[in-house]
Amino acid sequence: MDLGIIQITSEPKGQKRYKLFKEVAIPACISASGGNYVLVSPPNEELQKYVEDLGGEFSTYTAWDKDMSRKWRQGLASRNEEWVGFFADDTFPDENWHKDMEAFLKDKPPGQYGCRAENYFDGTRHSFGEDWMQFPNRKLGLSHRPLEYDVKTGYVEDSPTAYFAVCLVHREVLDMIEPFGIFGAAPDVMWSLAIRECGYPVQFNINAKFYFGIGERSDNR
Repeated sequence: MDLGIIQITSEPKGQKRYKLFKEVAIPACISASGGNYVLVSPPNEELQKYVEDLGGEFSTYTAWDKDMSRKWRQGLASRNEEWVGFFADDTFPDENWHKDMEAFLKDKPPGQYGCRAENYFDGTRHSFGEDWMQFPNRKLGLSHRPLEYDVKTGYVEDSPTAYFAVCLVHREVLDMIEPFGIFGAAPDVMWSLAIRECGYPVQFNINAKFYFGIGERSDNR
């Protein structure tokens, strides 16, 4: 699978978070991408050297530090692979993620595909269920809630308003619908909805897994 990964950060808060981001999350993303990796970050000579020594690319971000949307688009400018993965600095794929996504995508058309999140420290699902969510729709009578799935049975609940942020997206989709930032509020939600409205699938791979939780939810970046 021709795969690239974009990871974004601001200045990680606290030594524990920074250490986990640097020593766990970054190497995991670089390994999963086969080196087709870019980190978009404020100026940080230590991180830049670290990423480049591991075979990745460092892209210095000089705009508003908390503008995640512009970071994604800046990272995308350096990625030309068929599939592109999107990870923040507190999320990263597990060691089998590439293999599991490749198996899942072998018969899938271009689209946006997510996978299940597991807490890095205790193995639980995200407390808000944010790996696979439903956006409310009054006309369809849909509420805003986590969509259900069962790893043992393979059951995955679907929804016409399903969305996620951590995902793998095909180049054809990215060329038509730019990620994040052009939709105003809730850009990850609006991006998924726009992808579906343009006729591309938005689906969930229950077998592939990423980790979250090395940061604080209140660190709204």
